[in-house]
Amino acid sequence: MTLTSFRQIVESLASYETQQALSRTYQAASRADSERMTQAMEQGGTPQSDIGDSQRGRNYDLNRYCNVVPFNHNRVRLSGKHDYINATHITLPHSPNAYIATQGPLNHSTGDFWRMVWEQQARAIVMLANPIEKLQNKCAVYWPAKLNQTMAADGLTVCLADERPLEGCLSVIVRKIRLAMAGEERLVTQLHYTEWPDHGVPQSPVPMVRIMKEIRSRVSPSPHVPVVVHCSAGVGRTGTFIILDAARQYFAQNQDYPGDYVADALISLRQQRTLMVQTFDQYMLCYQTINYMFNNKD
Repeated sequence: MTLTSFRQIVESLASYETQQALSRTYQAASRADSERMTQAMEQGGTPQSDIGDSQRGRNYDLNRYCNVVPFNHNRVRLSGKHDYINATHITLPHSPNAYIATQGPLNHSTGDFWRMVWEQQARAIVMLANPIEKLQNKCAVYWPAKLNQTMAADGLTVCLADERPLEGCLSVIVRKIRLAMAGEERLVTQLHYTEWPDHGVPQSPVPMVRIMKEIRSRVSPSPHVPVVVHCSAGVGRTGTFIILDAARQYFAQNQDYPGDYVADALISLRQQRTLMVQTFDQYMLCYQTINYMFNNKD
């Protein structure tokens, strides 16, 4: 049977044939991504390399993982002489939403992270990792530890104004963070999902759907203002979330999609940042969560 629409695909997810077809698509995208990155790494810091900026001088030490670096053409550029941060501008076909996919800040790049948030005028941060996972450092704690406590970050003052669980969803912590610089103040909302294992998938789609709803209805209603999304490397959990957030908005306005929405989104993401949606289980989670959204309208 030929599946010609996305709803047909998700309705047949239990089928062995469908799962095998999805696996082949994912493996093909992963091979193409690996070949591109291998070529880029071999070119190193030469002008021909699309990852050359990440390999130069002090920039190299700003990468959490040596094999996860942004492409030159769509990396986020900070103002000033030192403009490098391991972060990528992301857009998807059929979606007006703007995203920034980035690694979890390092201790010595926390100031760069907050400067990016300020310069990009972001209002929402989605954090999908915990600072420590399996006894390994995955992300610096880049916000103050106590309410009303402040910290300095590259010319900015960062203050934790509020912290509480998302209503009805204890696995998501909502932090209101006040940024100030040169007499101007802005409020940024961080939504921290604490129960998504590295390289794995969460047990329930509900917290992710709740995060998306909170962002789009209450925090950052303009799709043109980028939502900053990070896990540890800024690829696996991050890419999965971006596909789901874009899909939620698309299918709120369209009954179906001609072809495979998730496969098309994955190919687009991999052209913008390597290793996005890092495992096949995360890829399948995209289909399963969208199917959940089809059957559980907000």
